[in-house]
Amino acid sequence: MNKNAEPLSYFGALTAFFAGLNWSELASLFGILFGLLTLLLNWYYKQKDYELKKLEIEKGLAKK
Repeated sequence: MNKNAEPLSYFGALTAFFAGLNWSELASLFGILFGLLTLLLNWYYKQKDYELKKLEIEKGLAKK
């Protein structure tokens, strides 16, 4: 069996899925994806902010 057969079949299925969508469905799908991406990015950078604040507090208490 050809080693490219499986990835090509997945690509074909994905292409057929997107070909069957109209513009409003695509807009809804991408809106959901961008919303999820925004949520994940905000969570990531908020965690980094908390870590920096925690480090500042620990250093501030260590100086005194």
